[in-house]
Amino acid sequence: MCAGWRVALLVGLIVVAAATEPYAIWRSSAVNGFAWEPASGAYASKDACEQAIESRRRWVDRTLDLLRRIGADDAIQRTVGDRIYECRPAVPAPPGALRGGESQSP
Repeated sequence: MCAGWRVALLVGLIVVAAATEPYAIWRSSAVNGFAWEPASGAYASKDACEQAIESRRRWVDRTLDLLRRIGADDAIQRTVGDRIYECRPAVPAPPGALRGGESQSP
């Protein structure tokens, strides 16, 4: 009987671990032809990813407000304001890919 609950606990932990895959913010805009591309590193949960999207949207709103105040034309405002964000499962980096800030030696 003792081994039974251990197996159940182990199976439960495996299920929980598998269910918490990392998420990333994906973005799309008119500049890139509305093609979706990853825009950030991984977040531990979809909720954390959604919170990061809200933060980005607030940043875009503040930036648009500033652009309007300084008299930026509509084309510039659309370039900044037409971005669409969505949380999707993170795509693992291919082996040997450089991380942000790294450079490759000549």
